[in-house]
Amino acid sequence: MGGIQARLAAAVAAVERGWPVIPLRPFGKVPALKDWDRRATLDLDQVLAWWEHKPYNIGISCRAAGLLVVDLDQGVPHGRDVLADLAHSHGAEDPRDTYTVATPSGGEHRYFRAPDVPLRNTVGKLGRHVDTRSAGGYVAAQGSIRRISSGLRLYKVVRDLPVAPAPEWLVGILGPPKPAPPPETAEPSAPRRVRAYRAAVVDGETERVRSARPGTRAHVLFTAACRLGELVGAGWLDDHAAATVLLDAAVRHNGVDGWTEREALHHIANGIATGRRRPRVIPERRSPTDAGRAVPLIPTQDRSG
Repeated sequence: MGGIQARLAAAVAAVERGWPVIPLRPFGKVPALKDWDRRATLDLDQVLAWWEHKPYNIGISCRAAGLLVVDLDQGVPHGRDVLADLAHSHGAEDPRDTYTVATPSGGEHRYFRAPDVPLRNTVGKLGRHVDTRSAGGYVAAQGSIRRISSGLRLYKVVRDLPVAPAPEWLVGILGPPKPAPPPETAEPSAPRRVRAYRAAVVDGETERVRSARPGTRAHVLFTAACRLGELVGAGWLDDHAAATVLLDAAVRHNGVDGWTEREALHHIANGIATGRRRPRVIPERRSPTDAGRAVPLIPTQDRSG
């Protein structure tokens, strides 16, 4: 079904379209190198160096390529039907007329030009069996080969059309929501001491998530979500804001050693739900000279999640 030369040719074809590429593990769809988004390249010498000795699959960095890729999975209903129904509900036609690649599992990837506003990767946000890849995501390109239960299957172009701009109605759904107030001002009525404490907790937990090492990421993300969930339970932090800052912190891990945004969303949801059941309590500390007057609350060391 094609060895090194066939996949090298597919990688070069992607580069010629202006799509920076990365090597994916042979017959798989996990990046073969760390820090893949930064290292995605249009440099043909680097592409040759990667592919001359090993039949890597081909990945395209959606951020670097300026792409939004809609992943329509096989199932009941098929993702194609879900997207068509969603388009019709917005008074639009099914956005079929764009470059499209059939996937080995019976689905398809529809490529669109990403808008200027940043779009995130999503899992099921548009409906069942419909995912999206944009900033922070990558997609297996045509010419890649997957080994599945029924044998070797190819990613192949089924509509070789120009890449269409992302439909406005789709951008409206996937685009960033109206910015939530930052955590330190999310509850204007909260005392300044509470706002300062909240900001310290959020900053500390998001930094833990960003710096987590493979093998520890699930635990770190879950415990960080628990601690922010405690603030949610106390009414000091909005649950959407908590989930957003944690997902933003975890995005750098996507595609590294098999980590996915789907996994991040799972641990965030579970952690926030666990933490909100035990609202955070900040004890007061008073010195002998504080009697008779208000004193700020002193943040205690975070409880383990």
